[in-house]
Amino acid sequence: MAEDVDIIGAVTAVLKADAPVETVLGTRVFGGELPADEAQHMPRAAVVIRPSGGVSNAQGSNVQHDTQRFDLVAYGATPSKADSLRRKCRRALTNVERLTVAGALIHWIQPAGGFSSGRDGDADWPYAFQSFQIYHALNEV
Repeated sequence: MAEDVDIIGAVTAVLKADAPVETVLGTRVFGGELPADEAQHMPRAAVVIRPSGGVSNAQGSNVQHDTQRFDLVAYGATPSKADSLRRKCRRALTNVERLTVAGALIHWIQPAGGFSSGRDGDADWPYAFQSFQIYHALNEV
């Protein structure tokens, strides 16, 4: 039986493979949360991809595909740099169409609303935020 796909891991792989994003971030794209050892170097360019729930576009069907909503949080040394990073990530994500990465077959990634920005409530780090929805196969390919 095929393994369930790690869609958050696949999204981080998409961003790490994108040249304009990689130029700014290196490997500082994280799934779920910012690692504790990374926090000591903040604020600097980093991205966190985290699942955020949402309604399934495949509900009521037997298709082995589904949608998942996720949030992208782009951090930067300044609010402007954080938003610039968010825009680079948005372009990388919305350019995905029928791509297999990290064992995941991704059909598309689309914005699920507008963006926002602010400062982290605990550490005052500048960030820019946007939600996306991804349509993907449930099983690894």
